[in-house]
Amino acid sequence: MAKTISDLLDVSSSVLFDFGAFDPVLDLDTRLFIDPHLLKHCDIPELMASYEKFTANFKNIMKLLDASEKVGDVFWNKADRLLTGNEVKGLCIGYASKGTSGSGIGPALRSRLLETAKKIISKGKNDPEIFELVGMFEEDFGPDRISDMTANIIREDIVEFTKRVLSEIKLGDKASIVFSEKTGLPINPFTGDIILLVPYSILRDLPVALDWSNMDVVAKQNQELREKVNGIIGNSWREAMKTVSKEKLRNLILEYPELVDDLVRQYARKAASPYDFSEDRAGEFIWYPVTKELVKANPIKLAVSDRPTIEEVEKLVVTICEKFKDLIEYNGLNQLLYNNDGSTKNESAAQLLFYGVAESYCTSNNIMIARECNSGRGPVDFKFGTNNENGVLVELKKSTNTSGLKKGIEKQLPEYMKSEKSRRAIYLVIDVGYTQAAIENLKSINKKINGTNVQIMHVDGSQKVSASKM
Repeated sequence: MAKTISDLLDVSSSVLFDFGAFDPVLDLDTRLFIDPHLLKHCDIPELMASYEKFTANFKNIMKLLDASEKVGDVFWNKADRLLTGNEVKGLCIGYASKGTSGSGIGPALRSRLLETAKKIISKGKNDPEIFELVGMFEEDFGPDRISDMTANIIREDIVEFTKRVLSEIKLGDKASIVFSEKTGLPINPFTGDIILLVPYSILRDLPVALDWSNMDVVAKQNQELREKVNGIIGNSWREAMKTVSKEKLRNLILEYPELVDDLVRQYARKAASPYDFSEDRAGEFIWYPVTKELVKANPIKLAVSDRPTIEEVEKLVVTICEKFKDLIEYNGLNQLLYNNDGSTKNESAAQLLFYGVAESYCTSNNIMIARECNSGRGPVDFKFGTNNENGVLVELKKSTNTSGLKKGIEKQLPEYMKSEKSRRAIYLVIDVGYTQAAIENLKSINKKINGTNVQIMHVDGSQKVSASKM
């Protein structure tokens, strides 16, 4: 069963939050990221100097690149070493496809970053913030790499924060946490790696450097420059990121180095807004405590034989899916499919809700389930069963995923049934509103699965009118 570090400590999650620490799920990455922009305003004692440490690292790289005369000379190689970051393990955040490890910066990517930085320096620009903004114009450099790059530089600060918080928490009577004799840090029972606590005040679902608004007008202070680039990259940096390839954006920055000044100036002025855990717009946090309590309050009996047949496993999976449907439709779980403004959360939020329900029921009934290797992040969300002979797949889609509904049943699910050697599958469709195109797709889907080993299940996830208002 999924566990958080608060579970291992046998304390409430709120205890960790009172210390300013995020309470991570230990066997599933939470898609939140450390944002260097938030480090500027961090008031956690161990991290108050972290941003200076972060910028000092890149100031040194800039100085070395400025002194370098060619790729591979002593200055270049030293800059490369400063940019090299070991994979930061134990954060339990980000996009890891398996487990909870981070991702380092490989030699090819480092080479590209250094070459781009060198070209920018040659134009007379040496702001270290350019490394915070690099995800805007370098391929393969998204929020996960920004986060891991930051974590690598401030790792010791995070270690000290983790040790202090855990030393000050009084363990519960049923605590099951184990500490490494070598490092003094807690050990993740799922991976064997250490666990590092991250202050929630430096976490976001998208780093500020990648989260521009239409109010961030390109070269607002320079009308002549704005006219030059407006027709190419649009009126705002947000528009540019949506419509222009990273390669083209990089070339424009190199052609018009004034854009670097504009970018850095606007970026530095941006407000420091950490992730709002109360709204949880990405659905990455609240699913765990809510499904845990709902399952406890709504138990069901599940059982299979010692050597279950595929029919037994399928019956079990259908029971779980029907209970999930019931919790969504009648027990208020549907509310976690929506944001405060009524808009729907991403499909991954619904996947996490199903994951929380399914695994909790299986664990409470001492039944093992085989979760798909990337824990609900890929085309096929879950695999139940003990072997290939009795494996049953479950794929979950939102009704608003118009193209995905049809693609999932026509291409993804059959392919995964084949590769996983599974003979049965359930297609779980969460109704959060249908377009006409989606309705037509569902009609087509129903025809396609007729007579096959795939069954479709509809779940009404619409927002209900309160009984008091009816």
